[in-house]
Amino acid sequence: MVPKKDRPGLVRHLMIHSRVACTDPEPRCASCPLVSFCETGRSRVASQRGVHTAVDLFGGAGALGLGFKRAGFSIVAAVEIERNAAQTYRLNHPGVPVLEASVEKVTADGLRTWLPNLMAPATVIAGPPCQGYSAAGSRDVDDQRNLLFRHVGRIARQLGARSVVVENVPGLRRVNGFTYTDKITFSLQRCGYRTWKQPVALRASDFGVPQNRQRLFFVGVKRGIDLPESPPPTHTRPDDSASDSSLPQTPSLAERLEDLPRLEPGAGAERLRLPNGQVVLNSQAMAHSPRVVEKIRAIPAGGGPISYRRLESDSARTLVAGHRALPVHPEQHRTITVREAARIQGFPDEYFFCGPRSTQPLQVANAVPPALSEAIARQLLESLDAA
Repeated sequence: MVPKKDRPGLVRHLMIHSRVACTDPEPRCASCPLVSFCETGRSRVASQRGVHTAVDLFGGAGALGLGFKRAGFSIVAAVEIERNAAQTYRLNHPGVPVLEASVEKVTADGLRTWLPNLMAPATVIAGPPCQGYSAAGSRDVDDQRNLLFRHVGRIARQLGARSVVVENVPGLRRVNGFTYTDKITFSLQRCGYRTWKQPVALRASDFGVPQNRQRLFFVGVKRGIDLPESPPPTHTRPDDSASDSSLPQTPSLAERLEDLPRLEPGAGAERLRLPNGQVVLNSQAMAHSPRVVEKIRAIPAGGGPISYRRLESDSARTLVAGHRALPVHPEQHRTITVREAARIQGFPDEYFFCGPRSTQPLQVANAVPPALSEAIARQLLESLDAA
């Protein structure tokens, strides 16, 4: 896993860490961010019994896993090929071993070699790359990333998982006249899972997230397990007069951002300490030239090119990280910070995104809002408990 030049430094850090965290009668492996690099820790985490465990493929920054953890699942392993996203996952999900590898090359035998004592998980969850399907991406039928979903069912079958969940963008329904929904469904069915006839589409604003982002969820279960119901909304949208008035209203985007600091372009820091002592993470504003600031100043709410579209104050469209930048702030004349984007997506404020500033926007923008994955996870958990 570790490049040769990085091994001496890692060994030194592990030695220091072990003196702090590994000398107790019961080592704290389940809360250790370095468990990926420790065979003892990986073995302890993978051998959990009496809980609903999950393996997270294409883990990204950990948003899908976060929703499942909130619902009551225990993530025993994640696979993510991009190093900065893998580091974000490790830091925010201590105790979860994260393997930096291509899912194409992952097998159940390989995972069990890396994770001694890994048992059959309750579920395998996955958010394969969406760039080939997304309206903001290439939408190229020949994009090989479009077929990576095939490995989800394969690995779930090899591991003996009781269920499987695949999440992706609505754009896969039709890519230049070609549809992938049936292909993903048939792929899971061929691996022995009963599925919904069609994937369920969930809108973020129905679950407390001030964003009109939609995501498709494919769910498959083994024989003897009932397919879960589609999750009901937990919130009502301000623009939906037909929704259940007894539900709390989804906050506006402006409300979600109102207590974050005002920043000039280029101001802020990765750990910004406010006068009251509060520290705001990932709060470095992008530096814009005076010419760009003047262009941004002229962009009305909801207007502008895809790379500099100004957000509206009530609800955002799907967040897009164009040219490694995020959309324009609804009131301030700059693009939003990574923390502001994370607020809009529904990440907790303590969630820190690792890596260079240029790589963080994609980690946030590519993520499924955790509230959506939590809704699916709770429904699946009911089916698993009832079986």
